[in-house]
Amino acid sequence: MKKLLLLILALSLNAYSQDSLRFKNVYIEKGLCYQIETGKLFTGKVQSYKHKNHLVFENNYINGQLIKYTEYFNGKKRKIAEDIFYDNHGLKEKRIRYEYSTDFKWITYYNAKNEKTLEEDFKDGILVYRCEYLNNKKNGIIFSINDKGEKTECKYENGKFIK
Repeated sequence: MKKLLLLILALSLNAYSQDSLRFKNVYIEKGLCYQIETGKLFTGKVQSYKHKNHLVFENNYINGQLIKYTEYFNGKKRKIAEDIFYDNHGLKEKRIRYEYSTDFKWITYYNAKNEKTLEEDFKDGILVYRCEYLNNKKNGIIFSINDKGEKTECKYENGKFIK
């Protein structure tokens, strides 16, 4: 029974594992990623290294479609600097930038026209800034918390400060 469970586990891990290739092993045609060796649409990670062992960035593909781009800091440890997520049409949906030395991240959301719709900043997992956009202009209530913990709000309409 134990051997059967181990066999099922091993097969399931193999079925769901992703390939990880270098950019020299794939090619892009009409916005889709293909594996050179097979000529088939690629599912997995395509990685770019500097000096053989420093991962600079990687792209994640499903059936040739780019779904996520990840860039890494140039430091001693492997730490993410930025993630960009894409929809089924290859358009940017969300961008997350990370601070190297603290737990701070900036998240930007985009619409189907590749226009910024929302920006949020988090420090130690707590929302410290939030701003909505319309036609790439500030629009709505902007919320922020300063270093002293004081909350402020102001309103913008079509990029113009109201109150």
